[in-house]
Amino acid sequence: MTWTGIYVGGHVGYAWGDAEVRDTNGGVPPGPFHYEPKGAFAGGTAGYNWQLGNVVVGIEADLGYMDLSGAGRIASSNPAAHQDITLDGGLYGDVTGRLGIAFGHTLVYGKGGWAYYTGEARQKTTNPGYETTGTDAFSGFVVGGGIEHFLSPGLSIKAEYLHFDFGSQSGYQTSISDPPIGYKYYNKTDVNADSVKVGIAVHF
Repeated sequence: MTWTGIYVGGHVGYAWGDAEVRDTNGGVPPGPFHYEPKGAFAGGTAGYNWQLGNVVVGIEADLGYMDLSGAGRIASSNPAAHQDITLDGGLYGDVTGRLGIAFGHTLVYGKGGWAYYTGEARQKTTNPGYETTGTDAFSGFVVGGGIEHFLSPGLSIKAEYLHFDFGSQSGYQTSISDPPIGYKYYNKTDVNADSVKVGIAVHF
């Protein structure tokens, strides 16, 4: 019985997090303003393990879709209007190193590395006369750990906790009718999330 080798599989899980929005150059108070995105995710996993005694080291990558979505509201500079702050679901991925201790058919491990999320954050006023541009993809880090168990020599199941810090990205609203026309009001959104997932893998 060895953990050494290539594996591929799939996973499903649930994530819940915090989005923090700051306005950086006027328009509304700077904040920060918070809301709590959450949602399910699913995807595929591939990796490679090396077993040295009862120590297992490896590299692993995930790719899938995460519905980490939510919304909040802040007052607008126009008392009759307000600002909607939102985060949409998107593709996510991570590449991590993994280090664990094997107890026969069971592996207890920790992992950490780079994480990516394409969900778009936006701040949009209900006051007419502004054009909204959302954020680019988020990029940050992920850390966590889990437990994996062989059901047979070629098939394993696992349960895992991960904390994602997707970093921050900027968006803006452009005035198209209110003076100064063409002025861009910038905002910055920071996104992080905790998650739990279960997965299954085929080992070669």
